[in-house]
Amino acid sequence: MAALDSLNERYGRGTLKLASAGLVGAPRNWTMKQELRTPAYTTRWEDMPVVRT
Repeated sequence: MAALDSLNERYGRGTLKLASAGLVGAPRNWTMKQELRTPAYTTRWEDMPVVRT
């Protein structure tokens, strides 16, 4: 957020926005699939995916 705030301060308010904020005046035609979300995806180490090479 600090980087986003810094860039918006430097280049003008509203230069960068979060994607979740949507576009001004545009209808939102998609939603996140909440039913597929893991309830504790960052709170338990055993739920973290393991990458093996």
